[in-house]
Amino acid sequence: MNKNALSLITQKPASLGIPGLMASQASKSPGGTGASKAATAKGPWGRLEQFPFFLEAPAHLLDRFPLPNPKPRWFVNSSEASQALDRMSRSGMPPEILHAINQPANRAFHGDQIVFFPPPAALLKLDCKTRTSIYRELRRYPANADIVGPVLIPNNNVEEWFANTQIRPELIQLIKQMSYPRGDALAFSDISVLMGFVKGEAEARALVSVLTRTRTLMLKLVLDSNSKLTETKNYWSAGGQRKGHTSTSLIQAMIDTQDGEKLDIVHLLPPLPRRLLYTYADLSSVVEGEMPDCHWSSLNFFNSHPEPFYLEARLAASAFTERLIPIKPPFKFGDTIVFLDNQKGNAFHSCVYLADDVVFTKNGRNLLSPWVLQTMEHVRKTYLFENNGRIQGYRARESGTV
Repeated sequence: MNKNALSLITQKPASLGIPGLMASQASKSPGGTGASKAATAKGPWGRLEQFPFFLEAPAHLLDRFPLPNPKPRWFVNSSEASQALDRMSRSGMPPEILHAINQPANRAFHGDQIVFFPPPAALLKLDCKTRTSIYRELRRYPANADIVGPVLIPNNNVEEWFANTQIRPELIQLIKQMSYPRGDALAFSDISVLMGFVKGEAEARALVSVLTRTRTLMLKLVLDSNSKLTETKNYWSAGGQRKGHTSTSLIQAMIDTQDGEKLDIVHLLPPLPRRLLYTYADLSSVVEGEMPDCHWSSLNFFNSHPEPFYLEARLAASAFTERLIPIKPPFKFGDTIVFLDNQKGNAFHSCVYLADDVVFTKNGRNLLSPWVLQTMEHVRKTYLFENNGRIQGYRARESGTV
């Protein structure tokens, strides 16, 4: 890994990033009472049950910021505007849009960029292939926040993603119509177009809230007389590295109290991730000069008190190489999973492995990215959608390489 650079990628729309440590709102997954049970898996961690559910940003957080602009905007560097338009035209952009954005009334200069205002009706009619091609080009420009960081639907099922919400079926159908593939997931970037179909401010705010939802998991460790206690306690104590932690005694106490108990693994996490899980960063984080991101979260996983040192990209990079050594699967509790780009080996995301292919992750520095549990597959779909990198495991040097 190049220890002099870390790419700090934001995967959620920066235009919706809002200061707010704030608890999130939990939404039910389809077919369950708060969460629908997934498959049970056994391993050195014991027997785990997964319960998926959604988080939505709290209303009092969202209310601090204006609603999305109902007028679609595309940002392109002025020096590259002709080439960008040519590439989009060759990728199938309808003449109707090209003609419209070439009109003086539908373009403006903003610093060293040109802002184009494509007609919403034409965007609504784009076919999936053309939308994918155009947005692949526009993704090159960070100012296109909703395209760079779209709403991601990893399970590719729009109806399921928006089930158990108050969003009108007509709006859900429009989201489905304007969604496009990004790797193995569906993406939705046309929030501005959607704003043109809401009935009023109340519905617009409800829609924005739902569009912030993040799919996460609750993990429960099933403990009974059949549990391999020595192996399970050793796993959650990180092979004895977590000196003084109460995880082993807690597991034993649960067994002694009642056979067949289920322990939420949040109680087995170190203090900091236990406090952060399912929450959003609060305004107090701003005083450090940078908002917490994935690398800060990974490097502070075992720290009782977070090190602001890791907010700076260069210093976080040096910590990865100084504190950790590369390892191969299978991964263990507390291992750091780093996503490296194929060209220079720079880290553009990191998370912490827990068990059963589930990680503790914060997917982006922006404020609408909560700390969550997600499967490795989910995180892969978020970050490796263009086969643009690889995954490398790392472990603390004192833990060995086994």
